Amino acid sequence: MSTYSDTLRAFLAEGVTHADLADSIGKTQVAVTRYAGGGRFPDADTARAIEAATNGKVPFALWRSEFEQRSGLAA
Repeated sequence: MSTYSDTLRAFLAEGVTHADLADSIGKTQVAVTRYAGGGRFPDADTARAIEAATNGKVPFALWRSEFEQRSGLAA
C-alpha cells in the first residue's frame, strides 16, 4: 500500500514543482518538501487543499486512512 507521502512524491514526479504546489495550497515549498519526504504529516485542511490542487491524484481518503492508522483509530 502506498503511503500519503509516496503518493504525493509520485504526483510531484509528474513535473509539478514543490513551489507550484506550495503556492496553490498556501504553504511554503519547505512544507511541501517535508510532506513529500514523510518528515511531516499535513493537517486535514492542508490534505484537502492538496487533493483539490492535484485534482484528486493525492486523495484526502488516503490521508484519512493513514491518519487513522497513525492515531490508532483504524478498525
